[in-house]
Amino acid sequence: MEPWLEKFARANFLRSADTAHDLKTPLNVAVLNLELLRMRVAKLAESSGDEKIANYAAAIETELRRMARIFDVFFLLSTPPKGEGEPPLVDVAPLCAEAASAADKEFQISTPTFVRAHESRIRQALKMFFEGATKIFKADDCTIVIERSNERLHLLMSGRVAESDFELTKIFKFYYTDPAGNPDLSLAAARLIAETYGGELNATQEHDKVTLRFSLPLGDQ
Repeated sequence: MEPWLEKFARANFLRSADTAHDLKTPLNVAVLNLELLRMRVAKLAESSGDEKIANYAAAIETELRRMARIFDVFFLLSTPPKGEGEPPLVDVAPLCAEAASAADKEFQISTPTFVRAHESRIRQALKMFFEGATKIFKADDCTIVIERSNERLHLLMSGRVAESDFELTKIFKFYYTDPAGNPDLSLAAARLIAETYGGELNATQEHDKVTLRFSLPLGDQ
């Protein structure tokens, strides 16, 4: 196996067990709601106009769509982009600025910063990183810092979290629901992409302040 492909295989191996669990969660919820729907439909002869039937059906659809999206994202991003070959050196400075701007954040890297990766995937990872990060922080309470150490690029976003019952371990799960109540796998997908190129995405928390760290090896590391 090519050395650069080993990182894809390693990331796939590391996350396969967690992903299998995450895939079972929406499936189990769907099955439960399907059973509740079946019971409710059985009583249609006795009652009519029951809103719970529609609610159960909507819950089933949401969970099945969530499960399908997890399948699509995980099994697509855990393998190299089709037909693109070995990853070249890519300047991520403009990609970071582009992703930050799309998330209504002002951020620039002043000098060219090269990593070995497929540009389409890194652009996607940075987009998802900024999208997912901004959802967990309070509005206008977020700082962005760039660091270089140990031949790695570190992109840090820090801020106070919007949720009172925020749980750090949940934000990187494919089965995650954002503060608005919507299924969101942005940070889980961004972490998976980072890992396939030898990088990482992690988080630390001190009281209600959270710091996300997106890292990639510089050059040919």
